[in-house]
Amino acid sequence: MIKSYSKLRRLNKEKFKVPKSTQETIPIDTIYKDGIFHMGNKYSKSYRFLDINYSIASKEEKMNLFLNYGELLNSFDSSTMIKITINNRKIDLKQFKDDILIPLQNNHCDPFIKEYNAMLLDKLAESDDIVQEKYITVTIFKNNIEEARSYFSRMTAELNSHFAKLGSGCIELDMMDRLQILHDFYRGDKDDMLFELKDFSKKGHSFKDVICPIEPKFSNKHFKFDERYGRVLYLSNYSRFIKDSFISELCDLNKNLMYSMDIISIPTDEAVKEMENKLLGVNTNITNWQRRQNANNNFSAVIPYDLELQREECKEFLDDLTIRDQRMMLCNITIAHLANDKTELDNDTEILKSIARKYMCELSTLYFSKRQLDGVVTVLPIGINRLNIVRTLLTESASVFIPFRAQEIMDKGGIWYGQNAITNNPILCNKELLQNPNAFVLGVPGSGKSFITKEEIEFIIMSTQDDVLICDPEGEYDPIIKEFKGQIINIAAGSKDHINAMDMEDGYGDSGNPIGDKSQFVMSLFEQLDMNHNGITPIDRSIIDRCVSLVYAESFQNHTTPTLKTLRAKLLEQPELEARSLALKLELFTDGSLDAFAHETNVDVSNRIISYNIFNLGKQLKTMGLLVITDAMINRVNSNWKKGKRTHVFIDEIHVIFENEESATFFASAWRQFRKRDAYPTGITQNVKYLLSSQQGTSMLSNSEFIVMLNQSPNDREDLAELLKISEEQMSYITNAQSGCGLIKYGASLVPFINKMPKDMYLYKLNSTKPSDYKETLSRNKKRIVIEQ
Repeated sequence: MIKSYSKLRRLNKEKFKVPKSTQETIPIDTIYKDGIFHMGNKYSKSYRFLDINYSIASKEEKMNLFLNYGELLNSFDSSTMIKITINNRKIDLKQFKDDILIPLQNNHCDPFIKEYNAMLLDKLAESDDIVQEKYITVTIFKNNIEEARSYFSRMTAELNSHFAKLGSGCIELDMMDRLQILHDFYRGDKDDMLFELKDFSKKGHSFKDVICPIEPKFSNKHFKFDERYGRVLYLSNYSRFIKDSFISELCDLNKNLMYSMDIISIPTDEAVKEMENKLLGVNTNITNWQRRQNANNNFSAVIPYDLELQREECKEFLDDLTIRDQRMMLCNITIAHLANDKTELDNDTEILKSIARKYMCELSTLYFSKRQLDGVVTVLPIGINRLNIVRTLLTESASVFIPFRAQEIMDKGGIWYGQNAITNNPILCNKELLQNPNAFVLGVPGSGKSFITKEEIEFIIMSTQDDVLICDPEGEYDPIIKEFKGQIINIAAGSKDHINAMDMEDGYGDSGNPIGDKSQFVMSLFEQLDMNHNGITPIDRSIIDRCVSLVYAESFQNHTTPTLKTLRAKLLEQPELEARSLALKLELFTDGSLDAFAHETNVDVSNRIISYNIFNLGKQLKTMGLLVITDAMINRVNSNWKKGKRTHVFIDEIHVIFENEESATFFASAWRQFRKRDAYPTGITQNVKYLLSSQQGTSMLSNSEFIVMLNQSPNDREDLAELLKISEEQMSYITNAQSGCGLIKYGASLVPFINKMPKDMYLYKLNSTKPSDYKETLSRNKKRIVIEQ
């Protein structure tokens, strides 16, 4: 027997005591607010770790993850017991509905809210309604809580480091988190856990009263918690070769299920000594066999295959320990699953056993009521292992049972972006939880860019009181703006709607020099006025900067608002010939037919939903229009920021702004202002190549925490893969993808999604840009439909 394991078994040994109450079936003595449990001479603490996209990683990435997971397992010493747990728990549908369904507003939005909520409920019914939570529980043997806390403090830092290498995260579970896990397993979701430590302590009540089942029964091959049936299985037979998909497939059962793998690490010196003794024993058996054959004059006999195999395995095991930095580990795998009745339980057990047989393994049932009770205690993330059923594995062999599968995005208060293409669960993204809310929507024409953007706009309008500003170069957002009673501002040559390009709110810019930032904007406009694309010279820049400063100085004195006409007049006053040249360039846009931005603003901008339609602006003015509208948005964002109001900014065809340096520099500055002023900017484009050809555009894209990638052209796919580190397997989701399908980059996560809105919904007709759907929308706009409640 290995000394360290023998010592651990002695420390782990519990005095057998027949439970006299339901509470006594839960072997926890004391709980602490920081999440530490005390059981006899043991202390345990649990951590929840985040899933990663292991199933769609490339072979090279999988190998790196596999090795890093092995490093994590190797980091534990022989004085601790480790438990890796996967908890399949059903979603609390009532709470989930409260989190995702939009409350009625008692206004014109209510018919759309009802239709949208009905769609969300239908999509929820299609999903598995099971979420996987993954924990690692560390159990140590210490004399008091102070020693335990000191150890767990160091352990927390180590775990954070190891999980960061895996691309995951590690979150400490406090007392309430751990009790909630036990409550959900023992009692299900039929009631809420109502527990307040001070109140219970004052009344002398036990915390076990709120988590233990009301009427537990442990039978020969199953147990029963109130109305639910359960069974504990253990992995009794291991295959020589197991695929890394074993655990993910085993835990893919759409039922309440708890999987745990207990791991005890053996010191290398003891492991080497143990294997040398085994090898010596095998060699002795071979020598004795040969001696018997020689005694029978059978000198040419071949060593039996099983003895030769044992010797080779012992040598290989010894080499792994001494040369390949492998550790010996004693492992035990248990699974507890729950069902509504006995028949369902038996069927689920057979499914689990058949999955194990598929991988040449065997799952066996724990017999007798005490063994079922011990199995329940062992499988839960309490930190106890009562089953002395261990299998000797090396680090690599233990790493095969890797618990990672696919990332989920289900943030409270998030916007629905579709369903996870791997798990089928809803994707709910809340940009407020990211490091920055900057977003992009990328895809070829027809991939669903506008559709998914319109869905987001509608959700914001229906669920919040935030302002929504849209720059619409193609006029495709008009239908939803009209339906939601927003303001459409038509900017075109000869239009009655005007936006003053020289408007400037207090707090304009992000450099602390509003006049300087406005001067940068005006320079970007002159870049657009240059028909020969020669750019503006340093002399031109100096003149523009001077004139802009003079114009605003005079306007502040006179309490007036300057226009481009005012700027042109100031240019004509300058003595330089270059100033007259600049004024001449500006003439067409101040006194000519393209004077849309040379008048004072005369449109109502008080509406919380504004769309700037520049479809009829013409090619000459379109880029200039985008810049002026962006500048107008900056003013609105600054005004809202002072009022404590959030603004959502959507800019379609954003790539055209990066066609020259001045406009790119201005827009990059605007992008920074949006983030600092509590605005959520979203850029939409089909031409990723143009965006990435600009250093400013590349920087904005790489620093955006939220990117929706739909079907991409081959060249764009390659550029995105290089910029965002997307593997070939992940790229398959944006290669020849159907409309509404692709990848979402959410922080550090890359999640494949499917966004399909039912075609019979009015919102679908409203959002679709297909000609047939658009014609139907126009006809239905004439006669407002009443959506069925």
